[in-house]
Amino acid sequence: MKGHHKHLIGYIFISFFMLFANFFIPLTTVKAEPVGLPLNDYMVIDTPTIINPPNGTNYFNKNTASIQNEDTAKLTDKAGQIVKEGGLLVKNLYTLNRGTMGAIWSKDSDTWDLSQVQQISAWMNFGPPDDSSLVNGEGLAFVIQNDNRGTKAIGTGLQGLGVYGYDLTTFPSASPTPPSPELVTLTAVKNSVAIEFDTNLNKAGEGKVPTLIHYKDLLIDKSEEHYTSNGFDSDIGIAGSTGVNLLPNSYLGLKIPGERGWGHIAFSLPGNENSYADVFNGSVPTSYSKLKISTGMSLFHSNATVANLIDDIDYFGKPVNWHHVTITWTPDENLLAGTLSYVYNDKDEHGINNTNKTTDNYFKRVESSVKVPMSTFDVHNGDYNVRWGFTGANSSLGQLDADGNETGSEKVADKYVKLETLPDSPNPIANSSITDNTLNKTITDQSTDNNVNSGDSVDLNYEIKHAEDNNKTSDSKILPDSQKPSWKDIVAAIQIPDMETYLDFRQEDSPNTPGQKRIGYIEYQDGTQDDLLVSDVSLTSGQAESTSTKVAINSRLVTKKLSKDLDNTDNKITNVKIFGTAINKDLKDHLVQKAPVYFNGSNAIISTSSPEFNIRYEKNWSLMAKGLEENYTLRFQQDNPNITLPIELSYNPEQKFVPGDELIVDINIDNEKKIESKINVTGNDTTEKIEIPINETIFDSASDFWNTFSLEKNNPHRIEITVTDKDSKVSNNVQFFVEVIPDKTLRVDASKSISFKNINYSSKADYIHRQDDGYVKVTSRNNPWQLRTRVVKPLTKSNDNEQFVGSLLYIDDDQRSALDDSPTLIEEDNHSYSEETVKTISDTWKDDTGVILKQTGLNEAGQYVGTLEWSLADADIN
Repeated sequence: MKGHHKHLIGYIFISFFMLFANFFIPLTTVKAEPVGLPLNDYMVIDTPTIINPPNGTNYFNKNTASIQNEDTAKLTDKAGQIVKEGGLLVKNLYTLNRGTMGAIWSKDSDTWDLSQVQQISAWMNFGPPDDSSLVNGEGLAFVIQNDNRGTKAIGTGLQGLGVYGYDLTTFPSASPTPPSPELVTLTAVKNSVAIEFDTNLNKAGEGKVPTLIHYKDLLIDKSEEHYTSNGFDSDIGIAGSTGVNLLPNSYLGLKIPGERGWGHIAFSLPGNENSYADVFNGSVPTSYSKLKISTGMSLFHSNATVANLIDDIDYFGKPVNWHHVTITWTPDENLLAGTLSYVYNDKDEHGINNTNKTTDNYFKRVESSVKVPMSTFDVHNGDYNVRWGFTGANSSLGQLDADGNETGSEKVADKYVKLETLPDSPNPIANSSITDNTLNKTITDQSTDNNVNSGDSVDLNYEIKHAEDNNKTSDSKILPDSQKPSWKDIVAAIQIPDMETYLDFRQEDSPNTPGQKRIGYIEYQDGTQDDLLVSDVSLTSGQAESTSTKVAINSRLVTKKLSKDLDNTDNKITNVKIFGTAINKDLKDHLVQKAPVYFNGSNAIISTSSPEFNIRYEKNWSLMAKGLEENYTLRFQQDNPNITLPIELSYNPEQKFVPGDELIVDINIDNEKKIESKINVTGNDTTEKIEIPINETIFDSASDFWNTFSLEKNNPHRIEITVTDKDSKVSNNVQFFVEVIPDKTLRVDASKSISFKNINYSSKADYIHRQDDGYVKVTSRNNPWQLRTRVVKPLTKSNDNEQFVGSLLYIDDDQRSALDDSPTLIEEDNHSYSEETVKTISDTWKDDTGVILKQTGLNEAGQYVGTLEWSLADADIN
């Protein structure tokens, strides 16, 4: 590149005094309880076949379960009654302290197919917290069994939970008959696996006493006593020993680290002799030995886990009454075993999914699984259909006072179960989302941006599917969920959160019925629709709850029966859409809570919830942006290119910024490259200064940066910036200009004047030397150069234009050149310096070198002025 950098030589004045030259240069409603399936259609409560052990009588002989309100299995009946009898020579005969127990089993038409994936979901209620084993014991169990007694199978009460055996010690005479694993197993549910939800710790040991179940007091002598050691969860003696021929990770007693609280969940094999063992192992506690009881039976538990069954609380410290559980059986392909798993507290009483797996102080999700051998169930001849159900027991410990009177028994909590799905039910899926049509975005539970603006068009969306898609291979014996029966008689019950106050229905013309307005629709796989009308809406009220806050609200309930079932062929997916408008007339944002949604079918019930979303309050002001500088320069392909564009933001009318609020910066370069950047507000004043960095980090690569900031195309480049705040207020457009120059420097600088010494009139001196040197310097980077000079205007007398008799010379060690109107090479440098380098040419001038004035004749007195031009050009280094 050739560049002429012109700098005028100032005027040279000749007078009596001097001669000089110059050089110029951005409601949910609390439900009373969940809904369950009609139990009489699928389950049966039968009169049990009671097995008496050879060492005594089994006084746990009654199934107290009942069905309440069609959908609730009540497994127990308070504390039970003390049976008091008499007779000849009999002073007193008591049967006491046995509580009540119950069992409910699947009908023959609703068995559990061990050769297929099976799943049920249920709600369980263990009673209110009372910090008392009398009130809170004992618990319930989910059981899969192949007992020959079928629906008449039952275990024992108290610690037996209606499924385990009776650890009976009898005193028919002075010599006691202790229990053994074989005797305990006789009274248990056979060929079974259980998941126990145990609300009470049953521990034998020092300070504990065995529980008297029955005694007969003769007039002559006490002749018969029946005891249970009440020690299935014991942690004394050989507790913690590992089991043999049992489930993996099985330990005697309850081997759980840390605080055990009011409950635990564990797997077990109730009908396996190896599940029971004498925990005392010869070291009998004093309180037992003085009653001549030498054996304390304990139970092997697998994967025992702490769980709050009784004293669980929700996010606000409110007791949780109903606990949801999902239980799944997944067989191995070879059908030699299967995996039994559970997820406890997987959703709350309002149907809202629970993801809390870590926080112990409220409503914790608990899950576990275990591998179960198929031999557990004693199935034969390819028939893998077995029975399943729930058993439960409550406590009556301490129900007699010192005088033998019953006390406190009315407080004993019963155990309840509701079923949501069955093993052969479809396994439907429900999802939800919110669409903001105004902002063109979708909000789900996973969304990090859940903000909408007041006045936005907002739709509530619910998708239900017959089953999740499975990827089973075609040769698998295990059928996918999609092969399960149709989901029938579905009724949608959709709660609309914060209705009327913060969300209002938006009515649209129905395309299905001319002249009819609708508030939403149900759309089936074939495209047909059911309209949702205002008549489908009812009003409810209550309190909305979420992890964030708790507020009193009104809520609308949309109820509609679907006109089509869901199946695995013609109607796999159905979508529900409800039209709404977001409203917020407050002076602060409003968080709309999750609201539960139920889809109640005759053979399956599922629930989901609408996502939380935040309605931003109306902000009737505009965002203003002002650029604080306008023009910038970049050197082409320089290292680490960076420019910072300062912008000042303000609101009109005046408002303060909030520290931490996110601003979205949209950068448009030459209408060809668009980049979005995010920054946060730092101050809380009425103005906010932000700095927008333009560097390689916001581009895909360095080449992308320089392709955008080309040296040739669109140069200088125009950058347009708009800023959007968290309320979607968009600023005006701010423009900046960036000139890209070669990555070189070549510059000449000279002083404004060079003055020569005065001479007298008629002086005949040949050379007139400089009175001051002035300066001439060259700055270069990555650019070899040549410096030249020429006379633009000869030295001329200022008052009559008479030229000076003589000439300007440039003298150095290598040359002696007369300066005229042709450029004369003064200096050159063929080096290319990586850093800016300054070379001052005039530093080498001496008295008789540099720019010298030569007189060749007589000159009249006066002031002489002339002009020199200095020019730089690229050096030709070839």
